[in-house]
Amino acid sequence: MRHALMTDLVALVMCSIFYAVAFEAVFVVSDKLQQSVVPGIIYGSVLFFPHGVRVLAAYLFGWRSILYLLPISAVYAGFGGDAATILQGLVLALGSLVACVLAFEVLSRFDFIERNYLAVSIDWKSLVLAGAGGALINAVLHYSLNVTDAQASGAIFVGDVLGFAVVLLIAMMGFRLLRELK
Repeated sequence: MRHALMTDLVALVMCSIFYAVAFEAVFVVSDKLQQSVVPGIIYGSVLFFPHGVRVLAAYLFGWRSILYLLPISAVYAGFGGDAATILQGLVLALGSLVACVLAFEVLSRFDFIERNYLAVSIDWKSLVLAGAGGALINAVLHYSLNVTDAQASGAIFVGDVLGFAVVLLIAMMGFRLLRELK
């Protein structure tokens, strides 16, 4: 029991750190890139790196990833507004986390991807498909709640997919480097 609690605490802290770094990187890298490439987009980011953290956490931890990422997601959900804005931010934060896990579950249920929760390594193509599925669900959620119009929802989808691709590439390079150092 105590070991499981410690494992959950470590996972929560590590997920929070990676999510915060990914979110802050959006301001440093993506926002500057977006202003020079696609200056008209107001909502969303052309490279939303936190989606990559959400997808990888969903792959690693399944439904528990929601508990690990919800506290840090709530911090970045847009506090500082009125009660309706805060509630909407929390719903979107929770929805984006559920979207990633749901993408894995639905795609594996219909045998589009393998899903063994780390019993067997997942193919990178399955990760990309699940990441795109999570991005699609997230974009539809934004549109359904009237947070964005169709164009901005499309931008959210593209930003989530491209941000995930960058995070996946960095993770793959990092693991390759670790393997070579051994």
